[in-house]
Amino acid sequence: MALTSIYVISDTAAAFPELCAGAKQLAGSVTAIVFGDLAAAEAAAGCGADRILFCPVSDAGSPEDYAAAIAAEVKKDASAYVIVNNTILGRAIAGKVGVYLDAAVFSNVSELAEENGRLAFSRTVYGGAAARRIAFTTPYGVVTVGGGTFEMGAPLPATTQIAQIEGEPAAPLNRISRDEKRETAVNLTAARRIVDVGRGLAKEEDLEICRKLASVLDAEVGCSRPVAENNKWLPKNVYMGITGVQVKPDLLLAIGLSGQIQHIGGINKSRFIVAVNKDKSAPIFKSADFGLVGDLYKVLPLLIEKLS
Repeated sequence: MALTSIYVISDTAAAFPELCAGAKQLAGSVTAIVFGDLAAAEAAAGCGADRILFCPVSDAGSPEDYAAAIAAEVKKDASAYVIVNNTILGRAIAGKVGVYLDAAVFSNVSELAEENGRLAFSRTVYGGAAARRIAFTTPYGVVTVGGGTFEMGAPLPATTQIAQIEGEPAAPLNRISRDEKRETAVNLTAARRIVDVGRGLAKEEDLEICRKLASVLDAEVGCSRPVAENNKWLPKNVYMGITGVQVKPDLLLAIGLSGQIQHIGGINKSRFIVAVNKDKSAPIFKSADFGLVGDLYKVLPLLIEKLS
């Protein structure tokens, strides 16, 4: 028995096709909430939702201002669930919508399914050492979902039902300034090959050899959380793990990665994992399909030469 209705919310248009495809597998009706004007809604028409509601956020406003209006729309259904893209802004929106719905909010969930007419899902606990299965017992609920959670199927028909959401922004936030991050846009969830960089690299300049390997493989470059957050060698939007991007490439090359459980949780759905590490006891080898014990500074140049 499919769920009656799911609302999909994302602050980035690129996430809609995957989220809506997953929602269509669960519910009879899928509504996408777009933040922007009519043109933004029309640009998202190919996402596969049954209808699109757009929230015309002002230049000085924020998507969270529409949380009450979104909740009021959701409550038009006797039972409905909300799936939100698991970004920083997405989690803020999820929290506010949950308050207006008087519903529970769970972040970064996976393996969503319908169980006895309610939305059920898995969520990692104990730092990724275990997973807990949870099901809503209420008619409304909110979850945030990271990229790579759902499988992309055949393209769905374009959405023809597009309308502006009813209601005005409530308790608006006032933007004081804007400082955009200049990060390279990389969609790791869509990548078929990924070079995954760990702290085995001695210095930032050594990333170049990983980029060369990625180039000959037609792959994207990702990393573990410490490489992005502690070392700041790569942008935060390319770190993989339980709290980062979750990927499903055909091939993932783990370079200088120890293989901590928090990181494995983001890459363990890869079809093949190939690990290169000089420490033969590194945990990454337990998760790898193929492993090579060796110095990456000797191994990678040979790989690049052979694959070029």
